[in-house]
Amino acid sequence: MKRTPFDPLMVFLAIIPLHFASSETLPSMSPTKCHEQERSALLEFKQSLFHPYVETCSPSKLESWRLEDDNCCSWEGVKCDEGTGYLTGLDLSESCLFGPIDSKASLFRLPHVQSLNLAWNDFNFSQIPSTIGSLVELTSLNLSLSKFGGQLPSQVLKLTNLTSLDLSWNSMLQLRNPSMETMVQFLTKLEHLDVSWLNVSAPVPDAIANLSSLTSLILSDCYLQGTFPRTIFELPRLQLLDLSGNFELSGHLPKFHLGSPIKSLSLWMTNFSGNIPSSIGNLTQLTMLNFALNILSGEIPSSLGKLIQLSYLDLGMNLLSGEIPASLANLTNLTSLDLRDNQLTGQIPAEITGLTRLTHFDLSFNRLTGPIPESISNLESLDFLNLQSNNLNGTLRLDVILKLQHLYMLQLSSNEFSSIIEPGMNASLPNLSVLGLASSNLSELPIFLSYQSRLQWLDLSQNRIYGPTPPWFLNVSVSQLQFFNLSRNSITSFTAFKWLNLLTLDLRFNDIQGLIALPPKSIEFYLVSNNKLSGEISSEMCRLSSISILDLSKNKLFGVIPPCLSNLSNSLLVLSLSGNDLYGRFPQLQNDLCELRMIDVSDNQLQGSLPWGLANCSYLEYLNIENNQIVDTFPSWMGSLYYLKVLILRSNRFHGAIGEPEARDQFPNLRIVDLSMNNFSGCLPSRYFNMWSAMKVHTADDAHYYGMHVPTFYGFYTADDAHYDAHYYGIHVPTFYRFSPDDGKYDYSMTIINKGILLEYKRILAYLNVIDLSSNNFIGEIPNSTGSLTELRMLNLSNNALIGSIPLSLANLTELESLDLSSNKLSEMIPLALAQLNFLAFFNVSDNHLSGPIPQVNQFRTFENDSYGGNLGLCGVPLTKKCGNSIEAPPPPLPYGALAKKFDWKIVLMGFGSGLVIGVVIGLNMTSKIERWFLRFYRGWQQRRMHQIRFV
Repeated sequence: MKRTPFDPLMVFLAIIPLHFASSETLPSMSPTKCHEQERSALLEFKQSLFHPYVETCSPSKLESWRLEDDNCCSWEGVKCDEGTGYLTGLDLSESCLFGPIDSKASLFRLPHVQSLNLAWNDFNFSQIPSTIGSLVELTSLNLSLSKFGGQLPSQVLKLTNLTSLDLSWNSMLQLRNPSMETMVQFLTKLEHLDVSWLNVSAPVPDAIANLSSLTSLILSDCYLQGTFPRTIFELPRLQLLDLSGNFELSGHLPKFHLGSPIKSLSLWMTNFSGNIPSSIGNLTQLTMLNFALNILSGEIPSSLGKLIQLSYLDLGMNLLSGEIPASLANLTNLTSLDLRDNQLTGQIPAEITGLTRLTHFDLSFNRLTGPIPESISNLESLDFLNLQSNNLNGTLRLDVILKLQHLYMLQLSSNEFSSIIEPGMNASLPNLSVLGLASSNLSELPIFLSYQSRLQWLDLSQNRIYGPTPPWFLNVSVSQLQFFNLSRNSITSFTAFKWLNLLTLDLRFNDIQGLIALPPKSIEFYLVSNNKLSGEISSEMCRLSSISILDLSKNKLFGVIPPCLSNLSNSLLVLSLSGNDLYGRFPQLQNDLCELRMIDVSDNQLQGSLPWGLANCSYLEYLNIENNQIVDTFPSWMGSLYYLKVLILRSNRFHGAIGEPEARDQFPNLRIVDLSMNNFSGCLPSRYFNMWSAMKVHTADDAHYYGMHVPTFYGFYTADDAHYDAHYYGIHVPTFYRFSPDDGKYDYSMTIINKGILLEYKRILAYLNVIDLSSNNFIGEIPNSTGSLTELRMLNLSNNALIGSIPLSLANLTELESLDLSSNKLSEMIPLALAQLNFLAFFNVSDNHLSGPIPQVNQFRTFENDSYGGNLGLCGVPLTKKCGNSIEAPPPPLPYGALAKKFDWKIVLMGFGSGLVIGVVIGLNMTSKIERWFLRFYRGWQQRRMHQIRFV
């Protein structure tokens, strides 16, 4: 084959046309230049809202937007189309934008923008401008945490190209008109929707199940209601579902299908109930599962062990029962296991100690038994271990647990251990931030604490620690210590403080003697009640400018209350000085601002009158000054204290008539009032009875106790448990822990006469409604308005000079448990209608002038002779005097007109299952014939199982 000779010229001539041809198709190396009208719009927007000197603002990307730079496409946060030069993306998140934005803003003159991010700015709760609807090419809109308010404009519905919409963390923004249902019907292309922390206040619309492209749905903390549609769980592309924080949203978990793409599922603090289905094991893509704070029940399904991708699992605060499935040991990627606050039983499976990636392990507040597996030391990555409040037993070997060098939180309080602390434990131990060993059977302070320089939270309460605090402990360099609970031990002295950052010190229920130790100035909660402290309260206490709770009660303190303590009323929430030997006057409050919620100075020798400055304590809930020598009249001037629930003035020298209320709404939330053992006179305060509306309304949370929260909650957040990345969206995982056996509560307490006995209530339940006006000089009749207090549990009017009959209206008090009307001058019959008080456990009408038969039905069959003694006219069981005795002649008959005038006729509505029957009750001086007729009627009525009686 003949070869063509190489000719360089020919090669050059051949390359030239190729070069020019290619130069037309290769991308230009010069930057895309923006359009002038868009550049001007950006500069105008910057000038109107950019405030770089706002205190909370960090350096902003808008600082790169300069007038002399004519190419806005090169500005930070700006993205342009390379072909057309039009602005298509604008990221102004965290850009120091401040102030209201309106519809004329130049931002809305950017018609080609497809992505707009205004997150993390401050638009001063202005409404989202309606001109947002002009940006019809938008596919992504992010307005999160930007302080928008008002109603979402309907023009948002025009943005039908949106695939991502984030309106989250705008708590003043409402989604009602248009509603979320309308919005999802228009924005059908959505792939990502986040309306968390908005005010939605509506059910979850079924229409969401039609968004077939949806991959991420975040609806947390937006006041959702109703029942969650199960069909949403079946969306074909859904990877992330977050419904957390909607406690009015109910629902049941569906049957999960194999192949579901869900990777992150959070129902934290909703109202889901029922069992966790075994089909949960079909969610094989799941990496984060949070079902905490619901009412889920049944056993934990072993199929959870199939979710081998799972790294975060929280089933805490439910009603789950049974044993912890050993199959959880298959979850080798798990970093956080949180099963706290359930009803789990059995032992801690030793297999779980093979989860070597586990950093967070919480089984607290369950019913687990057996020992802590020694192989727990295999969890070398563990930094958080909480086994508090179970029934774990055996020997507690702290040296085994403290081999875990990364531990910063160790909570083992309130179990049934026999504790062993090896003397050789030294500085090689992990440096803890939190240590809870309450109720751990300790007999001495653990000496290894001398090596804990980072300790912030320490609970050694309810042990057997005896004697003075050793010198080595008081000299420990624990400068970080903020919370220390040594209560319920047998400590005999505690006189020095080395912890300058201490906020809470609880030394209650010990045997500490001597003078009160002055805490550091930083202290907020100082609790030393139930000890043997003596001496006076030093005026140095007044320098505690941050104090919130000061409890020195039940000691041997004497002298006067330092007047300067009143200067602390702007920080002090609880002041308890009861059960000492203090005298003098209660100090006048020096500040107009008073934050006090609770004042208890009972069982002292205080004199004088109540300080009128208490009227400034707008938030006062509890006032107890019983058993002092206070001389005053009824404090009607306190009637405006809206939150006052407990008023105890018992056993003082109060005097005079209570009189008429000064305003229409006095003491509206009062639930416990004890004015007994004083010198009050005049009639009973019937107008006040009409106003005490809290005693007429059922309390929804019967288990709630009156009291204050002490910060025994200690929330720790790490990179793993505070922010979990599921797919490409960040999920906030809230972690709150209670570390105290007392649940972080400072409970209000009191003593009242219940069922004739002086009883101490260490905790006051919210449903307890009490009126005690006994042992005064009240006269007149018991007013009918007493019967309007339908939620009363105890009523004591004994030892007065009351006259007239027992009013029929008392039969309305269907919650009444104790009724004491003894030692008065009451007359006529015991109303049969009181027999419907099914909860009545104590009844005393002794030493009156009552007559007629004692009711022989229901609770009245249980009362003894003492309930009726001293009423010569009463007859029937349990008294020996029989009714209908032939020796007793019936009174002469009266003419009809006189009979009608003599009797007090009252209409009674008797509610049966089939309707209402109108009957007649004779209230005064019934003749024997009418009595017998009424008793026969009443017995027949009982046999027909009457359900309710209401008096009109």
